[in-house]
Amino acid sequence: MPYVYLRASLELAGEGCIGIEIINSKECVIRHIAVSSEQRGKGFGSKMINFLSEQYPFISAETDKDAVDFYRKYGFIITNLGEKDPGVERFLCEYRKELKGRSK
Repeated sequence: MPYVYLRASLELAGEGCIGIEIINSKECVIRHIAVSSEQRGKGFGSKMINFLSEQYPFISAETDKDAVDFYRKYGFIITNLGEKDPGVERFLCEYRKELKGRSK
């Protein structure tokens, strides 16, 4: 059965936004997440991740080294994908409710 892809976004008071690709009723992919520099560390990113984790038991995202610790903090499993482009290391971050808290 083919996947159904939908795109959605959530914005929090103009201070943060997240874009996701909905794969099915249990799975989504974070395509982008951002919080304004003035509002970082105030819980906006947490609110967006918490909202998604209540809706989807499986969440994935691909990111660079700068964001790995953000995802790890919320229980995402981190897998190094190596250099997809020369000099740019990428990581797959996966959240599964049953796997929360483990890391590779």
